[in-house]
Amino acid sequence: MNNNKKIKIFQNLVLVSQIGIMMIVPIVMGLFIGKFLDQKLGSGNVFLFIFLVIGVGAAFVNLYKVGMRDHKKK
Repeated sequence: MNNNKKIKIFQNLVLVSQIGIMMIVPIVMGLFIGKFLDQKLGSGNVFLFIFLVIGVGAAFVNLYKVGMRDHKKK
């Protein structure tokens, strides 16, 4: 295996890892923020669902940005 193929494999591995992290972090943050606010305000699970939806939305926006950035490179 030559160096160009190794570099390409590592670049793809970094991209997949970056996408995974960019999807997980906003969702988990939304989960924790929503749970924290619900506990402080005693509002059931209202803020949990609101911030979870916001986290999922942010994750997909991040995914879209990475996709567009990669598309513009090609």
